[in-house]
Order: sequence, then structure tokens, then C-alpha cells
Amino acid sequence: MEERHLRNDLNVSGLSQTAGGAFHRVSIDGMAKVNGNLDCTSLSVNGTLKMHGALSAESATINGMCTLNGPLNSSRVRVDGLTTIHGNLSSPELEVNGKCTVRGRVDGERIDIGGMITIDGDVQCESLNVQGNIKISGFLNAGSVEIKLHTSSSAKEIGGERIDIRRTEQSGFWKSIGLGGTPSFKTSLIEGDEIVLEDTEADIVRGSKVYIGRGCSIKLVEYSGELEIDPDAKVGSSQRI
Repeated sequence: MEERHLRNDLNVSGLSQTAGGAFHRVSIDGMAKVNGNLDCTSLSVNGTLKMHGALSAESATINGMCTLNGPLNSSRVRVDGLTTIHGNLSSPELEVNGKCTVRGRVDGERIDIGGMITIDGDVQCESLNVQGNIKISGFLNAGSVEIKLHTSSSAKEIGGERIDIRRTEQSGFWKSIGLGGTPSFKTSLIEGDEIVLEDTEADIVRGSKVYIGRGCSIKLVEYSGELEIDPDAKVGSSQRI
């Protein structure tokens, strides 16, 4: 921590190309290309940043555009702009209000999505809260999962202690852009202790206390405690385990 504070700052307001290095604060208000690893206390991108290397920062805030060809490790990441990461993302705190694409896995403690995120790999975290759009090609494992459906979202499989996926009527930003499809969620497997679902399509739902709500289409429900099925839901079969 002290060593980072003794470093020089890197400020880019025009066009710049650098080999990377170690800095205290990095601020990009213009266009920067970094060919190498970058280690800093804080990164702020209000312009455009393109990197070929690993990024390590105590905090990273992206308000502009960022393309990172390498992994991102940070204590706190906030994306309000447009970001593509060709690598893994590791951060205890991740907040996305813009658009973020991760061509790797995501590891964190708390993940809050108010915008759009696409993840090619697995996701591991303590809590996932989604008020926007999320697409996960891999496995989602979280202690708590809460997804408010504004658009069409998906994950390959979900595992967690408490999983709550419900529909929210489109309004405000999501209604105005008219993108993302009908509010729905699609996955092959949901497994947890307490499960509440609406407008969800799945092959198997397995849990202790399970509520299958309106708009759901589930092939098989396996439960060990309680099962409640809404009249406006389709369930192929159910069995107590």
C-alpha cells in the first residue's frame, strides 16, 4: 500500500502509448494504449483505454471505453461505460451499470448488476444482485442470488443457498431502449436450499423449499421439504427426495 502511494501518477488527456508499469493514480481522459502489465492504486477511465497485459489496481472505475487483453484483479471495480475483458476478472466488489463482457471467469464477494453483463466462464461469489441483464455461459455458484427480470437472461447452471428469480415489469431505461427481449430466465439446472422462481425455464429444479411461480416451465422438480406451484406454471413432474 505505502509503496504504491510513493509512485508517480499517469495522466493521459490526448493520445498516448506506454509500455505499462507501476503507478499511483492512473487517469485516462484521452486515448491510451498500454502494451504491458499495469499496476496502480486507482484507475479511472473517462476516455478510451486499450491494454495488452494484466491490470492490477486497488480500485478501477470505467466511465468510458476499456478493452483489456489480460486478467483484471482489483479490490473494487465499477463499470458505468463499456468494457471488454479478454481474461478473468477477480474483485471482491463488482458493480456494472453500463455494459461489460468478460471472456473468462468472474470471482468476487458481492456483484451488483444494474446494466448488462455477459460472462463466458463460471461465476463464484457470495451474493449476486441483478436489476439488469445477465448472461452466463458457465456455472453460477453464489450464497445468495437475486435476479429481477427486466429482459431475457440466462446461465448454464445455478447453485446457491437462496435463489430468487422474479419478473419485474419493464419501465424506465429498459422500456425506453426496447432491447433484451421478454423478461425471462433460462437454465438447465437450479439447485439450492430456498428457491423462488417466476418466468423461468429449466430442466431440473432441486431444493428444500421450492416455489414455482407464474410463467415457469420446469421439466422436473425435486424437493425435500415444501413445494408450491402456481396455477400459471408448467411442471412436467415433481418428486420428494
